[in-house]
Amino acid sequence: MKLTTTATCFLSVAMLTGAAAANAATCSGHNINSVLLFENNELANDTTLTILRLTSVHVSEDASSPLHLAAGECAGALTATPDGKVRGQGYCMRKDKDGDVYNEEWNLAPGAEKGTWKLAGGSGKYASMSGSGWWQVIMSEGNLAAVRWVGACR
Repeated sequence: MKLTTTATCFLSVAMLTGAAAANAATCSGHNINSVLLFENNELANDTTLTILRLTSVHVSEDASSPLHLAAGECAGALTATPDGKVRGQGYCMRKDKDGDVYNEEWNLAPGAEKGTWKLAGGSGKYASMSGSGWWQVIMSEGNLAAVRWVGACR
C-alpha cells in the first residue's frame, strides 16, 4: 500500500495530541489539523518518505485546561514500506492565550492505528508540565483532520 492512501489517515498525526490539568489526571480532547505541506517521495518499490507540516488547534474536553484552544504547528515524517506499514514521528509546538508555548513529541509504530504522544517541556506554565498518552485520527477529509487523544497529564 502506498503512503499516499495510508497517510491520509495519519495527516493529523502530529498532529494530534494534547494534555491538561495541573495534577495527574486523565485528560482528553481533540486536535483539529490543517495540512500546510505534504511532500510525498517514493524512493523505490513502494518505499515512501513523506514530510508533513500542519497547523493544529488543541480542544480539551476540560475547557478550564491551560491547553484548551492552544494553537500552533506540527512537523514530522512518515515512512511506508512495500508491506504497507506506515510509521512516523514528529513534534508540535502550540501557544496559548497567554503566550506560553508547550512542546509535544508524537510517534506512530509501524502498522499501528493509534500513536503515542508526550509533552516535552515548554515555556512559562508548561516548563514543568508532563503528560503522555495515545492519539488516533478519527476523521480526515482533504487537508483537514480531527484527532482524538487521551492521556495522563500533570
